[in-house]
Amino acid sequence: MDENNGNPVSDWWDDIVPLNPVASERTDYPTQKPEQLLERIVEAATNRGDLVFDCFMGSGTTQSVAMKLGRRFIGADINLGAIQTTTKRLINVASELDGQLQEEIKYTGFEVYNVNNYDFFRNPIEAKNLIIEALEVQPFTQGNVWDGELDGRMVKIMPVNRIATKADLEELKANLPYKTYEKRKEENPRQPVELITIICMGHEPDLKASLEQSLSEYKVDVQIVDILRDKSELQLKREAEAEVVREGNKLVIRSFYPMNLMQKLSLQKEYVEDWKQLVESIMIDWNYDGVVMQPMVTDVPDKKEFVAGIYDIPEAAGTIKVKITDLLSESLEVEV
Repeated sequence: MDENNGNPVSDWWDDIVPLNPVASERTDYPTQKPEQLLERIVEAATNRGDLVFDCFMGSGTTQSVAMKLGRRFIGADINLGAIQTTTKRLINVASELDGQLQEEIKYTGFEVYNVNNYDFFRNPIEAKNLIIEALEVQPFTQGNVWDGELDGRMVKIMPVNRIATKADLEELKANLPYKTYEKRKEENPRQPVELITIICMGHEPDLKASLEQSLSEYKVDVQIVDILRDKSELQLKREAEAEVVREGNKLVIRSFYPMNLMQKLSLQKEYVEDWKQLVESIMIDWNYDGVVMQPMVTDVPDKKEFVAGIYDIPEAAGTIKVKITDLLSESLEVEV
């Protein structure tokens, strides 16, 4: 052994077979990996009870394997379909494991968190329009360097799905009307050449100072409006409505009115016969603890089907929480 350095490890394992179209673990998620692959990685890198984190979890293969191998887990994904696919998959895996005699501890319970106003941030174009409407900004036509005007100030809305950075200011600075600023500076040297309002969802430190410093040739009045901090009570979207009732041992969703989606369909003059046509998924927690939703039912229909709308209530059910997600991926949560 001291005379032979061996062979370098190759960059793939050729003994792991790719998923075939009819594999029992197949979820139809486009980037799904074989469980055997993740089993090897998880077992090589962790011990039982360790915490496994997959920040682009897709179909939830990592979480599924971690659950089966007695590891705790966290998964995250910006794709709503990934969240739904993983939730449904883990419910089935947990049900199978709970029905078996296990020699070791298995972490079959899990919770679903919705963080950072996800429903709002995931659609940047829709979000910008809602901000303009909520703040009563007078919008400008497309192509203008500014998004609108508010109380005599030029408004620029930064990307809504992350914090604003100094790099985000570069496009703004490159398109400012400097010739107009020169003229204003000559006419009123003591007055600001522009009143600017930057609207963002959180920002890097010193964002205001950075913009003022980069425009040091001109006097500008810069105001930063942080929606998450300064306008935390702002109603950024119209709340949906639903009628969810308990009829004997059945949970019945009688109606669902997603206001933003219905307004959009109305403008497009599209007709909807059944509220189920507007629903992307339904999740149900039969024993909601008042803090975090732990779904035990995930109703994600195929493209040619609708959600059921009627569900059997288990005998041990307590406070029921229902989460209905519409086709715009905006959600309504109702307690029964």
